[in-house]
Amino acid sequence: MMKKRLAACLMLLALVLGMAAPQGAIAATKKPVIYTGRISLDYGADSGTGVYYTPDVISPDSSVKRLGTLKAGSSIDIVDVLPNYLEINYGKRTGFVLRHRTSNIVAVDPVTTPRYGTVVSQYYTTLDRETQVMAAPEVGSEVLITLQAGTQLAFVDISSGWARLIFKRQFGYVDTANLPDLQMVAPNEQSGDQLTPLAVYNSFYNIAENDMNLNRIENIKVGVDRMDRVMQPGETLDFNGTVGPFSRRNGYLSSWGLFEGELVPSVGGGSCQLSSTLYNVVLQLTGLTVLARAPHGRNGAPYLPHGVDASSGDLNFIFRNDYDFAIRISSHVQDGVLFIAFYRDDIRS
Repeated sequence: MMKKRLAACLMLLALVLGMAAPQGAIAATKKPVIYTGRISLDYGADSGTGVYYTPDVISPDSSVKRLGTLKAGSSIDIVDVLPNYLEINYGKRTGFVLRHRTSNIVAVDPVTTPRYGTVVSQYYTTLDRETQVMAAPEVGSEVLITLQAGTQLAFVDISSGWARLIFKRQFGYVDTANLPDLQMVAPNEQSGDQLTPLAVYNSFYNIAENDMNLNRIENIKVGVDRMDRVMQPGETLDFNGTVGPFSRRNGYLSSWGLFEGELVPSVGGGSCQLSSTLYNVVLQLTGLTVLARAPHGRNGAPYLPHGVDASSGDLNFIFRNDYDFAIRISSHVQDGVLFIAFYRDDIRS
């Protein structure tokens, strides 16, 4: 199992290095294929999906220049996975297609390739000051969100003085000068203990102060209190059974939730962000087996990259601890950030 984890980390390191490379220009030659897939048929059998020169535009319209268009059902060879796009081989070069316009993603080598959508966070921190998350690794770029001391964050990597994380469907960057307490996640299962996490991930939620959104934030906090626990070897976590039932008796309030891709009012609305963030931690650990998971319709959940959300409520997320040691789940909610960490619970520091 350690070899599988190491192989997965090496593959993800190669992906991260690829993501760190300049993306404004198209590669002159094809790249090695890591996944195969198809252009989704969900938008109609006669629909087309744009292949773009760069992945820079979050929601491209008809004015954004394209390399070409692929018909629904077309096969694609995927060479890199970005938060909002897939880089694919296209003719003699590469281009970018939106993740939500694809389907049937399969690893070319499932033994060594991480599960599709996996993002391994290598660093984490607890902020000790007001800190901004920027849209680009440069002073003066757009501020995506401003966070306060006590907020916990997970970072994919660090380059040239900037720590990079996933902010919804794009990368976000934090100046490492504002991160004096930056810590490393355990590089493998054997290195983890009760203080060094095996895996971490965070998602960002809306911090608007209207009643429905404040209820949603409260629902996330209630869910965290019900979810944090120790999972023994062989134990299964049934999200609906553990974090639910999503009732007023259990402290949940009425808020907006996603149902088949649409926002609808429901008691416990927002709990899906908890199950989806949890899923992204589970994806990083080969000793955890996903038994049930379903997305939020064809567009997924907007607070995460497409293809890595996990519904709860009418649907369910269930996974099992297949390690020979106990796993402790620990979560934190503050300032628009939901942070989840998994620790070994059998080795003391």
